[in-house]
Parts: sequence; C-alpha cells; structure tokens
Amino acid sequence: MGRTHAIVIGGSFAGLAAGRVLSEFYDRVTVLDRDTFPDGVADRAGVPQARHVHGLLLRGLHEYERFFPGFEALAVERGATFHDHTYDFAVLRPQGWTPRYRSGLKFLSASRELIESCVRDLFRRLPNVALCERAPVIGLDIDKAGPPRCRGVVVPRGSLATGELNSNAADNRETLDADLVVDASGAMSRAPQWLAAAELRPAEETIVDPLAGYSSRWFQGPPPERWPQEWWWWAGAYIRRRPDDLVEANFQLKEHNRWHLTLSGFNRRYPPTDETGFTAFVERLRSPIIAEMTRLMEPISPVYANRAIRNRRRHYESWSERLDGFIAIGDAFCAYNPVYAQGMTAAAMSATMLRGCLERFGPADGALAREFHRAEAEIQHGPWMLSAGVDLRFPFTAGDRPLSLKLFNQYLDRVGAAASDPVVRTRLLEVAQLMRPFDDLFEPAIMVRVGAREIAQAAASLSRIFSMNGARDIPPMPPPPMASESPSAPVAA
Repeated sequence: MGRTHAIVIGGSFAGLAAGRVLSEFYDRVTVLDRDTFPDGVADRAGVPQARHVHGLLLRGLHEYERFFPGFEALAVERGATFHDHTYDFAVLRPQGWTPRYRSGLKFLSASRELIESCVRDLFRRLPNVALCERAPVIGLDIDKAGPPRCRGVVVPRGSLATGELNSNAADNRETLDADLVVDASGAMSRAPQWLAAAELRPAEETIVDPLAGYSSRWFQGPPPERWPQEWWWWAGAYIRRRPDDLVEANFQLKEHNRWHLTLSGFNRRYPPTDETGFTAFVERLRSPIIAEMTRLMEPISPVYANRAIRNRRRHYESWSERLDGFIAIGDAFCAYNPVYAQGMTAAAMSATMLRGCLERFGPADGALAREFHRAEAEIQHGPWMLSAGVDLRFPFTAGDRPLSLKLFNQYLDRVGAAASDPVVRTRLLEVAQLMRPFDDLFEPAIMVRVGAREIAQAAASLSRIFSMNGARDIPPMPPPPMASESPSAPVAA
C-alpha cells in the first residue's frame, strides 16, 4: 500500500483540530481553505462571525492544549489573560444578578483571532501537514463502481501548485487524490450539493432558527487608575435575554486591554448597525452597567453586523446513503447559535472522538465514516440541547418542539432559578462549560436540591404577597462585594 493521504476542507478550528488528529494516522495531511490567512493576530475575510464576541469554553481550552502542547502559553504570550468567570464577571439573568463566588476555574480571555492564530501556528509546526491558502474545493471525486467511496476532491485547474494532482484533468477542473476527505468547511458547507451531483441523497437537516442577529464593536479600555474601585467585574458583564426583553449584551475584556461588545436581538429585534443607533441601544438595556463601562472607553472599530445566526444539524449519523472515505466535522455536521460560545469547543470534542474512532477502526476500515458520524452525534447531543433546545424555549423560534424538549426546558429554568445553591450552580457551570455531559443535571442529588430550592422560593413569594411587599426588585447594578472579599485581580496562568 502506498503512502496514505487525508484531505481536510476548511482551515478553521474544526479543520485544524481534525488535521492534527489525522497527522497521527496518515502519512500526509493537506488542509485546503479558500481564504487567505493573516500574518499574526488579525481578522480574515472568510470568517465574518469572527467580528463578534467569542469564548473558548473550559473544555475547549483543555482539548486544544492536548492537541497542541504549548497552546495556553502561546496565547498568554500574545496577550490573553485568565479570569474566574463567576467571580470577575457580572451576569444579569432573568432571575437577577448571578451570585458571585469563586469557582476555582480559570477561563481564557482572548479574541477569536488570537485563539485561531495560536492553533494555526502550532498546526504548521507539524512535520507531515500542509495548510494551503486560496485553495477552494468545488466538488468531491466519488467512485461508484462498487460501494460508493470518496477518492479525493475537485479543485479549479491551477489553484494548487503541486505535482500530486490527478492527471485525468478535464477542462478547468482537476482532482487531488486522498484516502479520506474531511468536510470541515462550516455551516455553509457545499457537501449536500456535491453529494446530490453524484446522485447521492444528502443527509437530512434539522434547523432551529431563533431569528437572531448580532451587532458588535471594539473598545479600548481605560487605564487601571480610571476603573472605579467598586466595579469588581474587571473581566466583563453579560445581560441575558428574558421572555419580555429579547436582547442580550455581552461585553468582554480581551487582549491588550481591548474590550469586545456584542449586542444580540431575537425574533428579528435586530440591534442597530450604525454608530448612533448602537450607542442608543446600549443606553436602553435593562441595566446601565454596560453603558457606564463604555463611557470610560474609546470606540476603536466600526459596528459589525451578522444576521445569519441559527442552529443547523446535518444527520449524517442516520444517513440512508453510504459513502466511505468521507466524514463531516464541526459546523459542517452541527452548527450552533454562536451566542452560546460552543462552536470552537464542540469542534475539538469531535476531533477527539475522531481520534478514538481511528484507533478503533484504522484509516482503511470502511466502517470508519459511519461509526464516526454515530459517535459524533452522541457527543454533540449535549451542546445541541444547550443551544437549539434552549432557543426553542421561545415561541417565535422556528423548529420542532417534542414534549421531551419542553420538559427539559422547564427543568432547565428551575435549575437556573436554583443557582443560589452552590452545588447546583457549580454543576450548572460545569455543564455549560462542557466539562460534564448535560445529563448530569438530572442526577438525583441535583434534582433534589432544585426541588428544595423551588419550594423555598415559592414560600418566599407567598410570604411577600401576604406581607404586601410585592415582588423582589432587581437592582440595576451588581451588588457590591462582601466586606470579607478581597479585591479582584486577573487569575494567574
């Protein structure tokens, strides 16, 4: 058997993580991307979503460090900081301000551009990989003489400066042969069209659309001496949506004292894209915390907008067709509403699952693609429930609502209301950061605490009614720190 070759379509997080795993099992790995990669930390045209707030979940931090030892140190070298999200970050949920406590967990504060630059540069150090820019893929080379098998990709003639192109080039197309093709080209993958062209029925899709849109802007933070001493939330502030107020605001500290603010609107309540409207929108948020913060800062970018925000799942795990030598990973398999910050981490989790399947079946096993898609569906079930499932709480969201999902959301609301219980909130944090499967929210010990807290809250509500005190008011700004609490400071790496 000759040297084995794997091709990855797409050079973002899913493609780089998959390429890293494939480099352990194939002699050569070629990652093809139609975009041009910047030198250093910068935006790139092919990723418009990068202009909005991103977060690398704790599970993702651990996964990328395992794939690329030194990732964390390189991120810090380029300006990333760490914080304790539950202690240094103010969050206004529908029930009120999230209780402040030390979780003991460190979270990476960095832009998407910085994180991707670290992953990309570490990937390029691998000895048997090639990362090709300006290399669009326009089709799949599929052999249907026996069981259908993907033998490579089709590219425009002359787009790759390599002598490894198939000599049977025709017209303006040529093929690059591979033993495995991985589609990591994102939510807008063209694979369904390529499969249809080969007379293979594309996998069924599920789309959950919250009719959401983003507007974002960068700010330069103030010098430390101008930061009010009583503002303990040095790492950021987040105002969550609620049923009667379908907007969110996420303001986070990134590298070099730059701050990234993303406004989100649901049910087509899109935030403005002009500077005046953007500023006015911030002033109308249900807490003045972010407006007060921006008054200390200098805007350093235009307002960027994105309206293509939805959850999309392609069901390759139950695909009626067979195509050996082809797998989909990352957003090409399952894309999430970006507001939940799961994409980069979910891609890494799938790559880890790919490694396990390759160890079990081997690169040449015809069962590899089918078994990987089944395993990928299982590991992505939790993130899907925490994204698409939560979006379906709202009646305007387009998508099917089975009874099991309605019950899940009702219970999740109760878990959130019980977050004042330290055991419940720690479990909720671990599940939200994908450190635990979401099924762990249903452990009997957690359910008992949630039930007890709900009973206590119901009793307190009755007490307020009978005492004529009415509902509890939510203060406009976060409560001050306890006298026993020490001043906040960046968490050491």
